[in-house]
Amino acid sequence: MQKTLSLIKDFWTCLTSVGAADTLEANERKYVRFTNVIATLTALAVFVYIPVSIWRQQYLLAALQVVDMLFVLSVIWLNWQGYTNASRYTYLIVVNGFVYINSCFIGYESHVHDFFYISYIVPFLLFSVRDYRNIVFGVVAAIGAFFIYNHTYQYFTAYNLPSEMQQSIYAVNLWMKFALFGLAIYILSYYNYMTETQLSDSNQKLQAQAAELQRSNKDLEDFGSIISHDLRAPVRGISSFMTLLRRRYEGQLDREALEFIEMAQGSAERMSRQIEDMLSYSKVARNLPPAGSVDPNAIVRIIEMELGEKFRERNAQVIVREELPRLREVHQTLIHHIFQNLIANGIKFNTNENPLVEISHSTEEDHYVFRIQDNGIGIDTQYSGKVFQMFKRLHTEEQFEGTGIGLAICKKIVNHYGGDIWFESQPGAGTSFYFSLPRRPAQSVIYSIARPAGAGIPMAARAHCQSQT
Repeated sequence: MQKTLSLIKDFWTCLTSVGAADTLEANERKYVRFTNVIATLTALAVFVYIPVSIWRQQYLLAALQVVDMLFVLSVIWLNWQGYTNASRYTYLIVVNGFVYINSCFIGYESHVHDFFYISYIVPFLLFSVRDYRNIVFGVVAAIGAFFIYNHTYQYFTAYNLPSEMQQSIYAVNLWMKFALFGLAIYILSYYNYMTETQLSDSNQKLQAQAAELQRSNKDLEDFGSIISHDLRAPVRGISSFMTLLRRRYEGQLDREALEFIEMAQGSAERMSRQIEDMLSYSKVARNLPPAGSVDPNAIVRIIEMELGEKFRERNAQVIVREELPRLREVHQTLIHHIFQNLIANGIKFNTNENPLVEISHSTEEDHYVFRIQDNGIGIDTQYSGKVFQMFKRLHTEEQFEGTGIGLAICKKIVNHYGGDIWFESQPGAGTSFYFSLPRRPAQSVIYSIARPAGAGIPMAARAHCQSQT
């Protein structure tokens, strides 16, 4: 008995999986199986009528039911051949067509036309709710077939079965409708159950992945801090020993040896700066105090004082074209870093006698778009995807000092708040850096970090800024 049940179950699984190839999307495979299930159940339902018709010596009706069953089974054959959409359309047309034919020739009292109500439900089992066109087609086919039947069945009364036979068929139909309605409800319930199960499994997997990602990120941050801390000590030692070597043996070393020592010291200093910058990058958005209101105008004034000596050496100037808007739900240290880095770059990468940095802004929907424009050497737009990467430099250390991580930190900060940063430039004609920050209070930190760069930045902002350039 157990073996027989197992064989029946395997056969059923094989039959309902016809055409549900692994190459199809999971959702499509599901509806292919649904089509097979409904077609198989319909064929079995029709098969039940065949011996009844033969017993009553209605051989023509039995032959019609055999043809009906074969046409329904052709749906499974179409799925096997890979014509999954055609199989669904075929089922809808065959079912409605044969319900119409049987209703007309058997007779009104048999209530075979009640099966139009079941065919009305079928499109919702065969197609996704979002596939509204096919659902509408299936529903219209059922309603249309019923409408045609309701206006034409009286022309076939001469061919109808005797009233007593129609009544007996009605009794069979009644039980069949209970069974088919029950199966339809079961299929829908099973589908909802499977969907909820899959959704629950997906949520659990996502939660596990999020926890693992959080743990991995923390490990990486801790690793970066430890490495940075452990590397700084030997680098400082190298620099100190080079200085000590130069002082102690300066009179005994030739010019080439002194140059070697100087190069070693320079390399040690650059490595120390890179370690410091890497540590700064890893600390962005970590252990921050509560967010609050920040005045960019005050930040610019502080930066002017901090870079005052460099401004005087280069005869540089910073101009704020208009009062900058106050930002809410941000952190002053992070906003300070953005403005300081972009202003300092506008002066550093500048060969003019009078470097100039202009700051302005525009208001676009739910974001402020800030522009920091300089009259420096400019940037070739082919490097637009490179300048915001860590340690990506467009110039040698001899040309312009730095580690190439400042803009990467700016990008990380802006993305943390759900904004974007980009630039417009031409070599020799200066550069305009743009960055956007939200006007309204920021969302939670988790949302802000997960949000893609540039999400929600209106294109009008870029157009507006371009028109000002």
